[in-house]
Amino acid sequence: MKMEKFVDVSSGKRLFLLLLTVVDGIIALKDVSVVIPPAVRIMDTVTLQCDYDLEGEPLYTFKWYKGTKEFYRFIPKELPNTQVFPLPGINVDLTKSTPNKLVLKNVQAEATGRYKCEVSSDAPNFYTFMQSGYMYVIDVPVEEPTIIMEKDLLEIGQPAKGNCTAPASYPAANITWYLNGKRINESYLKHLPVMEQKGKMVPSSGRRLPLITLSGVEVEMDERIFHGGKARFSCVASIFELYNKEKEFTIEEDRPRPRPSSVLGNRDASAGSCLASTSTVICLVLLCLLNFMLR
Repeated sequence: MKMEKFVDVSSGKRLFLLLLTVVDGIIALKDVSVVIPPAVRIMDTVTLQCDYDLEGEPLYTFKWYKGTKEFYRFIPKELPNTQVFPLPGINVDLTKSTPNKLVLKNVQAEATGRYKCEVSSDAPNFYTFMQSGYMYVIDVPVEEPTIIMEKDLLEIGQPAKGNCTAPASYPAANITWYLNGKRINESYLKHLPVMEQKGKMVPSSGRRLPLITLSGVEVEMDERIFHGGKARFSCVASIFELYNKEKEFTIEEDRPRPRPSSVLGNRDASAGSCLASTSTVICLVLLCLLNFMLR
């Protein structure tokens, strides 16, 4: 029984010491934060920032990972104090990098992924803290989106149907629809992979495929939609803050028009009126002649 008590107390002490270590670590190494751009263009120069407060303790290591793979290490006590491990699409600019920031130049599509900053304090504690963020490397499209509506002339009560297509990109572009400047919901959305680029087949294994975004809309037209006899549809294709293009299409209201009076009918009516007037004159003339002869 005494042995069991001793084990329980020992376990409690270990847990207490562990909690003290964790709390002490939080106090000794705090305010670790990263600034990682969510999206950049291919061939851009990119800065990954990692800020931290060691609370007076010396720095032991400062590392950067892409996914689970380390590609940059800074150890102040070693010479050389900087090491770079090759990874596809990543080119570290050592002349501009510091213990707080990492500069990547000419980034490639393969550099897309999650980046993690790891900071460790020196002896005797060796506290470690990490923060991460995701970065897309985008081949920004040059082309604009295209918008196609089934008809450009519609009567009230008829549906307006159309689609908007954004050029191939990775990640796929977002499409937003507007009607007379107000956002409306799409009726369908598709992402179509492109297997061929610039006349060459894109391998499907081990590489991301560019995607074409296709979005459709269907709206029942009523009196409130037509402004001055017109309704303006527009679609906006966007990829983060790097690509934002808009296309418009205007639909006109087809009003039922009254049928014009027949020109021939009017002419006939005028002719009849004219004939009636002529007959009256002739009758009066004949009556005058007959009255003269009878005298």
